Amino acid sequence: MKVTVTLQLTFEQMAPEGRNPFDIELPPGSTVAQALEALSIPASAPKVVIVNGRAATLGQELFDGDRLILFPPVDGG
Repeated sequence: MKVTVTLQLTFEQMAPEGRNPFDIELPPGSTVAQALEALSIPASAPKVVIVNGRAATLGQELFDGDRLILFPPVDGG
């Protein structure tokens, strides 16, 4: 299945060949955690995960055509 990924802020440097957003192929039934593994993003790295415009968990299943956005937590005031 194909998932479109957008990496923001400090994660942008992990985008392949500077392409952002980009598509990745994952086996059907893959989770957000498995997508992060495929992208070589450590599960322990602090991150905000959005799937199709909504907050997601690492265990959330992804489906063909989903849009996955990752960015580090931001603080400000």
